[in-house]
Amino acid sequence: MHRPIPLLDFIFLWIDRPDTPANVGALMLFQPLEGQDATRAVRQALKAYRGARPVAPFDRIPDVPPLGLAHWRPSGRIDPRRHVMHHRLPAPGTLGQMREYVARLHQTRLDRSRPLYEAHFIEGLSSGQFVLYIKSHHATWDGRSALARVFGSLSDEPGAILPPFFAREMPAATAGPSTAPPLMASVRSLLLQGIALRELFTALAARAARIRERSQAPAGNAPFAGPHTRFNQPVRAERSLATFSLPLERMRQVARAFGGTVNDVVVAVVDAGVQRYLAVRNERPREPLVAMCPISQRDANDLEATTKVTTLFVRLGAPRAGIERRMAAIVASTAAAKRELREISKAAALDYAMLAFGLWFASHTLGLGAVTRPIVNFVVSNVGGVPGERYLGRSRLVGAYPVSMVADPTGLNVTSLSSDGRMDFGILADRAMVPDPDEIARHCAEAFARLQRAARSRAVRP
Repeated sequence: MHRPIPLLDFIFLWIDRPDTPANVGALMLFQPLEGQDATRAVRQALKAYRGARPVAPFDRIPDVPPLGLAHWRPSGRIDPRRHVMHHRLPAPGTLGQMREYVARLHQTRLDRSRPLYEAHFIEGLSSGQFVLYIKSHHATWDGRSALARVFGSLSDEPGAILPPFFAREMPAATAGPSTAPPLMASVRSLLLQGIALRELFTALAARAARIRERSQAPAGNAPFAGPHTRFNQPVRAERSLATFSLPLERMRQVARAFGGTVNDVVVAVVDAGVQRYLAVRNERPREPLVAMCPISQRDANDLEATTKVTTLFVRLGAPRAGIERRMAAIVASTAAAKRELREISKAAALDYAMLAFGLWFASHTLGLGAVTRPIVNFVVSNVGGVPGERYLGRSRLVGAYPVSMVADPTGLNVTSLSSDGRMDFGILADRAMVPDPDEIARHCAEAFARLQRAARSRAVRP
């Protein structure tokens, strides 16, 4: 059955170009259990993955005709060796080499004549570990649905290899195709979107009226409010990648000390790390940066193969703020931005991000990017997580680092997920803008250490 491509997914297909491929995925690091080496573990996983039969949306390809509606159509025969691949790192096989290798894999566009996914098994690490790097197109999933598929393909104890993410059937009630004819489904979607846009414009008009009355911008979302930075140049093709991890329970303790959330801790740590990275280069901005923070719009059991996110535009801490002031400012900013989105429907919230980025692309196309502010300075996202241990066969997952996408107007994306008591971070960047993302990772870890000390200090104050 041909399935219409929703507008937001179509936008990801539209911006998917050689310099800005819309690839998203994960770098998963596995440790074989005692008595099994990486070569044997990879050989078994390759056999299982290549023998699995893809299901929707990983058995479809996008069809975007010059006239008519864009839709997903069945792909025909699928060659598993084109989608499940095997690599070996050269000696000495360091983790740095592995991240460089994955960055090169990630910067290559997916072939639209075939289903939009790849699974790469990488061995040769001197640690005795191996990597499963997963890559798909943002039009096929968002962070929440990807998390469910990927972690659903891992078991919670050592054993047999489960069907991979691309062969995992999702519940029919949430992942099945619409029963309405494609044209009717598309018309209905456009009508609902029109209603949502009317609601959104009403809300934006009310916000503009409040600004005029108070002669200053109210607290809340702040698109187009940040300064130009090195991250806001036109994005080019080569990518750089870094990873790091933080202890999840300590992040929760910090969040409680400041009356915020774990997401606030993520944003504060990244903001502090990025500010330090700029300061070292004598590029410290004169005003707070603005981060795009994607927010899932899914119901609890909604795992449909599509993108359902809106975004917060969060004004971050002052450039020279200490970590305690920075965290407090971000807790207030994110709370105000969330309140603003709660005042409108989910459909209008989805339209909000599309409208804001539509305005950016329009100004960029007209050549106004040099004189208008960027809509955001960088992206920071927490896609959620799963508790407990996870295994691929008899190999334990010891790191699960998201590898997201970068596209104009920003060449820096920091995405995190939690697993087995850790918060794992993936930093993806335009290599020309950030040739050394490991430095940002180090600054973020140092910022969290300072944040922990500040949280302990608050706990002992009378």
